[in-house]
Amino acid sequence: MGKIIQLDDNLSNLIAAGEVVENMASVVKELVENAIDANAQTVRIDLLEAGLNEIKVTDDGDGMGKDDMKMALRRHATSKIRTAQDLFHISSLGFRGEALPSIASVSHLEMISSEGDTGYRVFFLKGELQEEGEYGPKKGTTITVRYLFYNTPARLKHLKATTTELSYIVDYVNKIALSHPDIGFTLTNDGRTLFRTSGDDDYRKVLANIYSVDIIKNMVPFAGENQYFKISGYLAKPQITRSTRQHVTVIANQRMIRNNKVINAVVEGYRTYLPIGKYPVVFVNIELDPLLIDVNVHPQKLEVKFTEERMLLSLITRTILDTLRGLDLIPQIERVKPAEETKYQQLNLRPDADEQSLVKEDFVNYLNDLVDKKKQREASDDTAGEIHKQGDPLIVPATPKLPRLEYIGQFMGTYLIAQNDEGLFLIDQHAAAERIRYEHYRQAFGAVAIERQKLLIPITLDLSNAEVLRLADQLDRFEPLGVVATVNDHNGIDILEVPSWFPSGYELIYAEEIARYVLEGRDVRVTDIRDDLAKNLSCKHSIKANKYINHKEIERLLSDLSGCDNPYTCPHGRPVIIHFTVSEIEKMFHRIQS
Repeated sequence: MGKIIQLDDNLSNLIAAGEVVENMASVVKELVENAIDANAQTVRIDLLEAGLNEIKVTDDGDGMGKDDMKMALRRHATSKIRTAQDLFHISSLGFRGEALPSIASVSHLEMISSEGDTGYRVFFLKGELQEEGEYGPKKGTTITVRYLFYNTPARLKHLKATTTELSYIVDYVNKIALSHPDIGFTLTNDGRTLFRTSGDDDYRKVLANIYSVDIIKNMVPFAGENQYFKISGYLAKPQITRSTRQHVTVIANQRMIRNNKVINAVVEGYRTYLPIGKYPVVFVNIELDPLLIDVNVHPQKLEVKFTEERMLLSLITRTILDTLRGLDLIPQIERVKPAEETKYQQLNLRPDADEQSLVKEDFVNYLNDLVDKKKQREASDDTAGEIHKQGDPLIVPATPKLPRLEYIGQFMGTYLIAQNDEGLFLIDQHAAAERIRYEHYRQAFGAVAIERQKLLIPITLDLSNAEVLRLADQLDRFEPLGVVATVNDHNGIDILEVPSWFPSGYELIYAEEIARYVLEGRDVRVTDIRDDLAKNLSCKHSIKANKYINHKEIERLLSDLSGCDNPYTCPHGRPVIIHFTVSEIEKMFHRIQS
């Protein structure tokens, strides 16, 4: 007997399922895309237990007859292509003919469909037809997938937590709705509606179902074109950032795609506008000739390749950059109405500024109170406020680690020049201020135990619906850090309690840091959170480069720097101070021989 055999259809389908059917979201993707290709105007996705028990996709599309329904469950059976030439002009979402038979091989699959006159029902088990018969004549198709992976326990074992798997489905539906704003989508899980669009062809309305009102208010349209490509979409202003690239959504010819070069081009457009490690919220819609895109490079049709790719990337970066340059990016501070003053008085905030602006202005005073046990609320000019308030030192004095320095000047508003008997010193004033503040904040954060206090008014985290689902079953990870959170009735996350050592008005910053750790899959530890928060705040509140400060302020800065545990580098590792010895300077001027 020969060593090589022909695999039977059932085994072939199981192998194909390993490529096409990764999880519940991949099943939803294949079924929804079939509905779209069938010219559906509404698509409804109903899940039980995030799709593990049941996935039902109902559409009002063209429907199928009895023979086509049976043929659709055979391998490589498709209505999307006829010849090899069609592969170069693909306009449909699905075309391989592998999805339905692959799904049927690892589930109980029921299909009900009608072209408008007589309906028909088929039921498949392990990819084999078990039942069939006539059904109601409602036009469209309903496919129900039950007990996914029931016969492949290894695949079942590697599924993530239910809420995580559900978040993948929500993220997919968000993006497919953006690619087809003219179709109405509804997504439910265990009877609860998670997502719904009207199908009135308005991108902004779809975006409003994905992101918060604050983000939508800060999104602006952009558009550009060249001889090969036409792009359009919406971008969020730079003050709206995320810690991952997940919120850069790219659509090409109404197909949701994954292309890292395109995402990099989007990020490059923001290059001088975003902090390091932060990413924008952007929706990009690309229109092009089907000949210029190859969608047949990935089993799930997510990854694509573009012809004339450089021209596309250049167009994206240039268009986004030009759009940002044309915007007024100064944050708008809204005055609080008199009726709202009570809320801010309860939070110990002034009613004439929002909470975020107060972070920059008052947090330094609070931390001085915490460490030094004294009030320092007196006014100071803007420059002095950026370094520290006059009075008690920012950090607890320690044995000086720097020699005594005599300040003699400032170079380019950035570098302080000092001298002593050992030579000349250059100090980066921003890096020095960062180091001082970092050690001050770190000491303040670590000086108190975690005791919680309830908020009079819960604070809602600014998250997308998919992020909320990913965090929903991990909120217990917040509690060891002194934060109690819950999912509210509007599919958001409310902060109910915070550490007692944190001041009113700054709870959101702390909670957002914890949420970022959890979303990135990192260990959530008190020391790490406090250290990162200290680094972030030290950078935000430190004196910047190209700003001239007076002699008294500089002397205080050098004194505080000398008391730091590590006065040599900023919290990010950049050097704070550089020393030129007398002999090195004299060598440069040839006063002594090398």
